[in-house]
Amino acid sequence: MKRALFETVAVLPLVSGSVVQRTGYESAVLALTVAQNATATVKVEHCDTQDGTFEAVGDSRLFVDNPVNESGEAIVKNKGPAAAVANLDIDLVGCKEFIKITVTGGTAGALALGDAIDYPVHQVTAIAPASSGTGG
Repeated sequence: MKRALFETVAVLPLVSGSVVQRTGYESAVLALTVAQNATATVKVEHCDTQDGTFEAVGDSRLFVDNPVNESGEAIVKNKGPAAAVANLDIDLVGCKEFIKITVTGGTAGALALGDAIDYPVHQVTAIAPASSGTGG
């Protein structure tokens, strides 16, 4: 039996603070870059609506096999001599429809949503946070 792997995974570019409608997906892999000898943290919040009040996900196993700090944020350390790309596994089973991912001390690159419960899956987009700068 052939699996519909590529039809049941969504990969999208992601910037810190983006909101993603994760309906139908039970897991994700976040690719992020961490500078040499640096530490990044990743916070996942969830909400029932795209523009509602987001709250921390109360799941101690949200970040699969990854250490977390006292705030429940994933800790990604790069002790190497150069910038490194890390892949962070995230279990979305206990999350609400919309998730917001915030990366501090590193740069978010892409988010791969997987383990789709329905096929075909809905079209996924990341809603980037509103720009707070003046563009210069």
